[in-house]
Amino acid sequence: MAQLAGARSLRLLRDRPDRLVVQIRLGDGRIAWLKQFRNTDPAASVDQAEARLQEAARALGQGFDAVAPPLLALPEQGILITAPAPGQPAALALADADDARRSELIARMGIWLRNLAATTRTRGTFGPRYWIGGLEARVAAAAGGWIDRDLVARHMQRMRAAAEPLRAAAVERGLCHGDLTPDNLFLDTPRPGATRLTAIDTQGSTVMALARDMARLLVWLESRRNEPPPKTRDGIALPDWQALTGVPGLLAPDQAPILHFLIGELMLAYYLDSARQPVRRRALVRGMQAWAGDPEVRPGP
Repeated sequence: MAQLAGARSLRLLRDRPDRLVVQIRLGDGRIAWLKQFRNTDPAASVDQAEARLQEAARALGQGFDAVAPPLLALPEQGILITAPAPGQPAALALADADDARRSELIARMGIWLRNLAATTRTRGTFGPRYWIGGLEARVAAAAGGWIDRDLVARHMQRMRAAAEPLRAAAVERGLCHGDLTPDNLFLDTPRPGATRLTAIDTQGSTVMALARDMARLLVWLESRRNEPPPKTRDGIALPDWQALTGVPGLLAPDQAPILHFLIGELMLAYYLDSARQPVRRRALVRGMQAWAGDPEVRPGP
């Protein structure tokens, strides 16, 4: 490909059935990220991803809240190349953070999401059956002796019960990341006292439930916890839950049951993906057990 003449691979970041992500050095010396889609329509995925990044950049203004912008799109090859995000992954910052700094970082991620969605927020109708159907399909396809079938069956039963009062409930939607995790957010300090947050690897549809991105962030955090937290809310360590949901203007009070439901959905989805991650799986089991109890503050397991 002439557009990539002189480019070379530096580091493999992700190699999954649906996508490949590689850090590269372009022929002119610039560092960049190369993402190759491996789905049934990679050209359309490239076009959609490029459009989403441009839309997010316009929404955020590319100041202290930003996305890594596209540099080159090659739809015929299923390739999208984006600029690198400055700084370090938020996951590394969290690993070194004390409790106060952890809450500050989680809130900062919530502010980024709030600002991304700010001009696109709408109210629609929540469809819990969509998420239940997705879980049913995943459970049916899951294989492996490591799966606790009784645990999965109990969780599905509780998910269906949680879905009932949410049929046709009002849901807040807006422009979201789609895969909001600390691995996909980079922190840097362009000037003292000012933290910039830059996102990479946006996923999903243009507009989605804000609670979905919030649930993914919270479940990611909980799934990497080594010890059970003293108190939880919705199966999540209470300080983490409070740090994110306490961001002013991020989540309306009537969205709390939807957040609870989507946390449960993602906990099971992550559990079914944890065949090679026994430590993470144990954390998810704890979270699922806590989620199944009273969604209000309760002792951790």
